[in-house]
Amino acid sequence: MAVTMGGIRPRSRVHQIRLVLVLILVGLAVLTTYQVYRSNQSPYKVQVFATSTGWGYKILNNEKVFIHQPTIPGQSGMVGFASQEQARRVGEWVADKLHETNALPTLTSDELRQLGVKIP
Repeated sequence: MAVTMGGIRPRSRVHQIRLVLVLILVGLAVLTTYQVYRSNQSPYKVQVFATSTGWGYKILNNEKVFIHQPTIPGQSGMVGFASQEQARRVGEWVADKLHETNALPTLTSDELRQLGVKIP
């Protein structure tokens, strides 16, 4: 058994190759995990704001305004949501649908009621 400085035996070439391959595999696993996590993240964010008639919401796509909704969608008149929570719930529903379908969703009166919106 050959002993070098410090009493540590040098690693064989095969052992070094195995170590490099293991490090490459670990790196690929970390990269794949990051890509899967990132692809599940929605580019859409919701911001709620006060209006003169109640509350509205904005949908941001990669930090740029994509939808500006100051009133209850699909309802006649210029009536905003009764509460900040209602506007946020509907805005988050719209953002989720955008992320799932990549198409602009429509909201029926029944869906608005299910989301807790009081329709005037």
